[in-house]
Amino acid sequence: MSTPQNTRDSLEFHHTSLHDSAAAVASSMNVASSRGTGNPGAYEFSYLKIVFVVVLFVVSLFSFVTQTELTSLLYSAYGFNEPILLLYLTHGSWWLLWPLQFLSIGVFKSVRKFVLHQRGYTPVDGRRWKGLRRAFASSIKAQHQNIFHTAELTAHSNIGDYEIRYKDPRKSFRKYSQFFRSTAIWYVFKMSALLSLILNVAGVTWFLAMSLSTGSDVTAIYNCSAFTAYIFAIPILKERFSWIKANSVITAIAGVFIVAYMGKSSSGGDAADPDAGTGTAYPHRLFGNFIILLGAILYGLYEVFYKKWCCPPSELVSARRQATFSNFIMCLIGINTFFIMGIGMLVCEVSGLHHFQIPTHGKALLYMVTSIISNHLFSVSFLGLMSLTSPVFSSVASLITILIVGLFEWLFRGIVITFYQIIGYILIIVGFGLLTYASWSEISQEDVDDDYITDTESTYSTASSQMA
Repeated sequence: MSTPQNTRDSLEFHHTSLHDSAAAVASSMNVASSRGTGNPGAYEFSYLKIVFVVVLFVVSLFSFVTQTELTSLLYSAYGFNEPILLLYLTHGSWWLLWPLQFLSIGVFKSVRKFVLHQRGYTPVDGRRWKGLRRAFASSIKAQHQNIFHTAELTAHSNIGDYEIRYKDPRKSFRKYSQFFRSTAIWYVFKMSALLSLILNVAGVTWFLAMSLSTGSDVTAIYNCSAFTAYIFAIPILKERFSWIKANSVITAIAGVFIVAYMGKSSSGGDAADPDAGTGTAYPHRLFGNFIILLGAILYGLYEVFYKKWCCPPSELVSARRQATFSNFIMCLIGINTFFIMGIGMLVCEVSGLHHFQIPTHGKALLYMVTSIISNHLFSVSFLGLMSLTSPVFSSVASLITILIVGLFEWLFRGIVITFYQIIGYILIIVGFGLLTYASWSEISQEDVDDDYITDTESTYSTASSQMA
């Protein structure tokens, strides 16, 4: 006779798939929301997807602010003047994200299976334990099968004559050589190469502007990419024009410009930078602002093309798989950046055109490493947010960073927030609120319970559970 403890452990073992658990929760929540309306045919929304969006939004806010402030300190306090090197170290290390993800998941699942095996529990499907190495390899292959299937869906939605080879993701490639040679993977690799080019040119403008202008100005103007993203989204993504969305973007952008250009102190200095009025701290501030404006245009284009080229159809793919696939795309962008920029920088170094110097001061090096890690967190959360919603919403959502930067500089650096800045912050919040209202159907639409698989040697059997 089984004890309550054994029953509880057995149930836990039978449901080792995180996706199945999440899908069950999402399904129950959707049923509850439908019952709440009293109409079975009413619009259902996913609480799980809303949680995804909120978490990614919060992480993107604070990681972007951290990166901005640390980069500003690196330039102003330690005399660091290597924007190209910093860009290369930041975007060129994106390739680490996908290996870190599938390795950590593989280790976690393998160890968990091993612990349950040691306790004497048998998988539902009756498969015997074949060792840690086999369990780890199974988890790694399952994750790549999900990526392969998502890449096929993405290629099919963008290439007119592309036919999906494997309808069932569990019966896809047998060897990893098939994975890397497949048309779908090569498609997303080529598209990520183009995205890498656009992103890195925009990134160069950000790092250059940070050495020429104030952190608040750069944050404000760079986030104007929301406006260009909306302009590009209409013809490229075939997004229907909405007066509410247009007014929300314009309202938020108006707040940005009030913060950037009307936040002046009575002495004529910038509220975001007291030294700017004397011209000693940032003598080339206007030129820096012009550079970052070009970056904002390019970044808006990058966001729209990312959504167009590298995002699978949301009606076919779950929120979890979309977020996972965005990390894979980031890895491909990082690979392109690592080699393309690396070759160019090597030529400059060998030819003597420029000698790149990494900070030697311990604190400066710590700031640089933390800034790079913050960028990784921001990029992961931002691309995930863009995959789940839209480029316009994610861009306007990032405008909230201006408010966070202002509060940070007021609390920790003693920079006074002026009346005009407060007005600008209010307009940004109003614009974001309007866009959230207009985009609510995109944010909260019911999540898809797709064919996301966890292991080729699964410890959870849907058929067995239904027969039990």
